[in-house]
Amino acid sequence: MVAPRLAGQRPAYLENQIRSFRDHSRDNPFSKQYMWGAVAALDPESVHDLAVYFASIPGKPANDGNPSLIAVGKTIYMDGIPEANIASCYACHGPNAEGTREIPRLGGLAYFYLKARLEQWGQGYHSGAGTPMPIVARALGPNEIEALASYLSFVR
Repeated sequence: MVAPRLAGQRPAYLENQIRSFRDHSRDNPFSKQYMWGAVAALDPESVHDLAVYFASIPGKPANDGNPSLIAVGKTIYMDGIPEANIASCYACHGPNAEGTREIPRLGGLAYFYLKARLEQWGQGYHSGAGTPMPIVARALGPNEIEALASYLSFVR
């Protein structure tokens, strides 16, 4: 899945992401190909209405990761990787990966989407101006990315 599940996402996050598509600060290949043009003509009221609409739909877990990696992924999410100076995901995304304000909900997103985004950030792409994810993701190895993406796909 190349696109995220928007149901249940934070309205402030969605509005911020639409702005980042419009100003081209979200610069990964799929953003350029699909979203830059798709949001170009949206006025602020439409952006807000779309964000509220998607936030009102209950999110469901994708359940498409590797179940055998859930425990490892949960440990990384909750505790980080201290020896690699990686903070816990919990610190910003919340105890149930629900997100806050402009920080996205990660719980239940598709494994393939999460894995691709972490890999893209590790390659230097951005999700918007000033976000720390490219720095964080660069420190994650393939096994950590697999475990995190798997765990998060099962979170309700």
